[in-house]
Amino acid sequence: MTKIRRIFKEALIDFWRNGWLSVTATLVMTLALLTTGAFIVIYLSTNKIIHDLKDKVDIVVNFKDEASENLIQQFRSELLAHPQIKSVRYISKEDALKEFQSRKSVKPEVRQLISPEDNPLPRGLQIQSVDFAEFDYVSQLSKNPTYAPYIDSSSYDDNKDLINNINYSTRFAERLGLVLSAFFIIVAILVVFNTVKLAVYFRSKEIEIMRLVGASELFVKVPFLIEGFLFGFIGAILSTALIYFGISIFDVLARGTVFEKFVARMIPVYYQEFWFIVAVEFFVGAVIGLGASALSIRRNVKV
Repeated sequence: MTKIRRIFKEALIDFWRNGWLSVTATLVMTLALLTTGAFIVIYLSTNKIIHDLKDKVDIVVNFKDEASENLIQQFRSELLAHPQIKSVRYISKEDALKEFQSRKSVKPEVRQLISPEDNPLPRGLQIQSVDFAEFDYVSQLSKNPTYAPYIDSSSYDDNKDLINNINYSTRFAERLGLVLSAFFIIVAILVVFNTVKLAVYFRSKEIEIMRLVGASELFVKVPFLIEGFLFGFIGAILSTALIYFGISIFDVLARGTVFEKFVARMIPVYYQEFWFIVAVEFFVGAVIGLGASALSIRRNVKV
């Protein structure tokens, strides 16, 4: 027990003695873990948003009046046979009229122009897909010579732009987060590596004396490992605190901007996954700190 206490004491003394080197290593580690934590929050939030949009985004294919009921039902059956098509709802002329009349954006005088006896609204199919990409199948089927002459319009092109923008924005945010996280993690490894290297250099005479008096390899090397772990541990605490309080500040700053809705969705996801994010940050911090220290010790400590 005394030996373990002495090892931890040596690690804390080294951490304190290195002064600004320890501060720099801890701050860089904090940045690395901060970007990692922010990436996880953004990744989980965008996944949640996309999942919600999958249930809301649909395509409506409208048919001309000359299209027979059999042809529409045949088109519907082909869609339902596709494994990635979630649902296909038939919209009759009566259903289309009810939906039109219920829209708040439609002015009363416009509503009066359409009646059940004089209903120009087309029949249609409202289609939902498991995956955005599978809407391409709907477009291809609509161009089939069997159906194309009888199709009046499709909302595919309008929704395609929305879907493409969502996919592009999501991929961009994920890649940016990965690049930033990787950059700061590499910087953190280099800083911790060199901090431990300098600590070894400053204690070189002491290590030489310890070797001469028969100190074990474990007793010489473990304090440096603990020092590296401290960089990761303190960095994880600071990054967790910064994200926790930063979320609330970002919520206030985002109000009235284009980011307001995204932040409103992001906050519940963050609190729901809080302990998972914290666990990842502490794990990554420990791996970086211990790993960089171990590499530095292996190259610079000769016992």
